[in-house]
Amino acid sequence: MKKLISVIASGLLMLTASALSPTGAGTAAETDTVSAATAAGRYTAEDVRALQDFLLGKETEDLTDKPYDLNGDEVWDVFDLCLMKGEAEKNSAPEPDNSTIVVYFSRTGNTEKIAEYLIDITGADSYVIEAAVPYTDEDIEYNNSTCRANQEQNDKMVRPEIAKPIASLDSYDTVFLGYPIWWGQEPRIIDTFLERYDFSDKTVIPFCTSGSSGISTSERNIAALVPIGKQLTGKRFAASAKKEDVKAWYDSLEIKSK
Repeated sequence: MKKLISVIASGLLMLTASALSPTGAGTAAETDTVSAATAAGRYTAEDVRALQDFLLGKETEDLTDKPYDLNGDEVWDVFDLCLMKGEAEKNSAPEPDNSTIVVYFSRTGNTEKIAEYLIDITGADSYVIEAAVPYTDEDIEYNNSTCRANQEQNDKMVRPEIAKPIASLDSYDTVFLGYPIWWGQEPRIIDTFLERYDFSDKTVIPFCTSGSSGISTSERNIAALVPIGKQLTGKRFAASAKKEDVKAWYDSLEIKSK
């Protein structure tokens, strides 16, 4: 909201100290209409653009009957625009998805960023896999053949302990599983997580982050490690991936809840 105010306020000050609505001063009836509109959650991104264009003096459609005086002060100004933007964002937020959980392990923050995009897009629950003994920068020093991660990745039987295991996954139908790619594979702590729970009736969808390595080897490892009801094709994201990239991938998935 601060960014919105800073971008628009300068333009509004050049236009007028208080921009009037197309019909002039508002009325009590109009205020009632505005309150009803807000309560009904009627404001959309199109309303935001229309009011913003009007306040900036751009040509717009006829807005005469629009209930855009959100704070009831009988003028349309930047404060109404900010309130409207908040309403529109609230209306566009996804309904909580209690059948889906996003589980992820992230050491450098790259996988966490993708997971947070996914959580925001889906409205799903989330769980962060954290190592009981946290990984340091030295632990993942790729050029050091004796570093902790290198030793773990070279031994498929290693199972790093998880700090605070989630109690159960029984209530979830779909599990998004995110991780960085270490030495071309999933980190061994992902194997620890998978072996702890029953995935035989769940849909598991891997996603990963890496500089260049793909996700296919880790997908095969996961599929061979434990019984999974259905494993969908995963997705590798670069560290620079945007929310739009994650949304496009999510929209391409065929997910059916029980």
